[in-house]
Amino acid sequence: MKKLILLTVCTSLASCAGHLPSTQKSELSGLHSAIQKIKGSGGEQCAPSELAKAEAKELHAAHEIDEHGGYNMSEADELIASGMKAVKAAEAKCAKSKPVPVVKPKPVPVAKPKRGYTDAEVIDLKGINFDSNKATLTASSKDTLNSAVKILKARPSIKVEVAAHTDSGGKASYNEYLSGLRANTVKDYLISHGIDASRVSAKGYGEAYPIADNKTRAGKAKNRRVELIVK
Repeated sequence: MKKLILLTVCTSLASCAGHLPSTQKSELSGLHSAIQKIKGSGGEQCAPSELAKAEAKELHAAHEIDEHGGYNMSEADELIASGMKAVKAAEAKCAKSKPVPVVKPKPVPVAKPKRGYTDAEVIDLKGINFDSNKATLTASSKDTLNSAVKILKARPSIKVEVAAHTDSGGKASYNEYLSGLRANTVKDYLISHGIDASRVSAKGYGEAYPIADNKTRAGKAKNRRVELIVK
């Protein structure tokens, strides 16, 4: 009878020895690492209750392992499993709370007006006229020039080139010369009305860059023009 009892006790101990403290401490270490990982990714802000639960389970499991020395550790197993479940819940909650990145559409480039000689911003000075074959401004041009002065004063950071153009009547060399004189006349007007000279340059392009048909009177009138090229 005594031999039978001794055999039964040894068999029970052998079955318990299969789950030694080293195994459970490894599992506990895994729970600890998982908790620290979720904390490092902001878990204390997005899932504080789930994280607190996981930490409580970790502490309780550690106590059970130290208390029982590796035998009858089913409660510690349950605590570790419950702690890992809390970690998973924290991860899921944090994943939901992360904002979805907004992909901003690329801005569509705005096409700048092309005049053949520039693709910069161009301010049209419609209404500027000169006496025939001269660089003398007509009286009606002053309203347009005064508007140009207001524009430049409202935009003090920009510099401009006064670009003057002619139609194709006459020799090309003379037209370039005449347009240069007219450009400088407009430049002088702007400077005399308060625009700093360092902000204004002038150039005559003659008949080289028409914007209309020089075969018609209306087309020629459009080609005789002064523009401000924004620098």
